[in-house]
Amino acid sequence: MELFNNAILNTKKLYEQKKFEDTKEVLHIGFGIDSRFALGMGVLMTSIILNNPNQNIAFHVFTDGIEKSDTERLQEVAKKERIEITIYYINLEVFINFPTSLGWSHATYYRFIMGEKLYGTADKMLYLDADILCVGSLQELLETDMGNNIILGIDDCMTDFDVKVKNLSIQHGRYFNAGVMYIDVNKWHDEKIADRAMQLIIEDPQKYKSLDQDVLNVLLDGKTQYVDIKWDHIYNMSFMNHKLPKNTILIHYTGDKPWHRWTEHHFMVKRYYEYIKKSPWSDVPLAEPIHYKEKSKMAKSYKKRGMYLQYLKCYYDYLISRTKTKLNS
Repeated sequence: MELFNNAILNTKKLYEQKKFEDTKEVLHIGFGIDSRFALGMGVLMTSIILNNPNQNIAFHVFTDGIEKSDTERLQEVAKKERIEITIYYINLEVFINFPTSLGWSHATYYRFIMGEKLYGTADKMLYLDADILCVGSLQELLETDMGNNIILGIDDCMTDFDVKVKNLSIQHGRYFNAGVMYIDVNKWHDEKIADRAMQLIIEDPQKYKSLDQDVLNVLLDGKTQYVDIKWDHIYNMSFMNHKLPKNTILIHYTGDKPWHRWTEHHFMVKRYYEYIKKSPWSDVPLAEPIHYKEKSKMAKSYKKRGMYLQYLKCYYDYLISRTKTKLNS
C-alpha cells in the first residue's frame, strides 16, 4: 500500500550491537508513542532490562515526535546496557485523518506497521504499550508454542465484551487487548496485516470504537493463541482494592498513569517509582493536572493523603477551571 510506504520518514540507531551471542535469541520489542509517553516507555524499558538480565534485547521506538532530552536518555540506556535502540520517525500526515479520542492519539496506529517494518530483521517481536511495567522474566512467553497463529494475545477485561464481539462479527468469541502482542513477523507480513488494517480504518473509521484494537481483533480472529492474563494484567488506578496476583509479569496501567501526580496516593505507585528511580528518567517531574477533570482527581488525591490545605487550594482551582471550560464550550 502506497500509504504505508510513506509512513516512516527516517530512522536513527542509538546503539548497534555488532554481533549478538550466537547461543541467545534476540528479543525484539516495539513501542508506538508520542512525546507524552516517553517517560512511561523509558521506565518500561528499564523494568524489562532489570528483570531479564541474560536476554539479548533490541528496542524499536516508533514515534511522531520525541523530545531531545528523552532521546538523550534513551541514548544513555542504550550505551550503559549495550542494547540496540532504533527510533523510527513517523510521518504523522499518513495517519492524520484516522480517528482518535481523548485516550488514544494517532500513535495507537503505529503498531500496525511494526511487524512489516521488522520483516527480514526479526522472526518474532513483542509489542508493548508504554503504560506497562515488567516485574518478571519474559522467557516463558517467548518459549510459548504459537502453532499456526499470527500472535499470542491476552483476553481483554472489558465490560461490554458480548456487544463488542457481536458488533465486530468476531466468529471465535474472544477479544484480546492489543497492548501486549507477541507477533510472528513472517506471518504478519504474509497475511498483509499492516495494509489490511489501515485499509479497514480508511474505509469505515466510525465502525471501530476501540480504533486499532478493534481492527486487529477482526483481522486476527481465529489467528490468535491466547495466553494467561499474567502477561497483560489490566490494572485500573481508579480502584484502591485491586490486588495484584502474585504471578503477574506485565502490569498494564489503564486510565490514569503512575507518572500522573494525581495517582501518588495509590499503593501501586510505589512499585512503579522504584523503577523510575533506577532509570534515566528519575529527574523528570510527574505530570501535573491540566484539564479540570484531572484537577478534580488531584484534589481527591490530596484529601486521601490528609493534605487538606493542598486539597482546598486544588479544589478551588478545579472549580475555576471547570467553570471556564463550561463557559467556553
